[in-house]
Amino acid sequence: MLSIQARYSDDERSSHGSAFVGGFVLGGLIIGTLGCVYAPQISKALSGTDKKELLKKLPTFIYDEEKALEKTRKKLTEKIAQLNDAIDDVSLQLKSDDEETNANGAVVPEKSESVA
Repeated sequence: MLSIQARYSDDERSSHGSAFVGGFVLGGLIIGTLGCVYAPQISKALSGTDKKELLKKLPTFIYDEEKALEKTRKKLTEKIAQLNDAIDDVSLQLKSDDEETNANGAVVPEKSESVA
């Protein structure tokens, strides 16, 4: 006959907790050391450079993202220009319709005036 038993011990729990704390401290030391080593290099790279030089020094995926944003801005500007042209066309059509209505004898006021 096979029997399985589970046991709980305070000793096991404290050993797991101390392993977590030890790993946390060790990870913090490693990351802190890497930060101290690479921070001066990053600072030197950032100081005294203009935007274009800085973008060239950044990883390619960040630089490509900046190019993509610029392309999106250009496309958006083109779309706005197209919309403005369409609005102008509709405005001209409406003005020509108003002029035809005036020619047929209808009275259309050009501007509304407030009555005081």
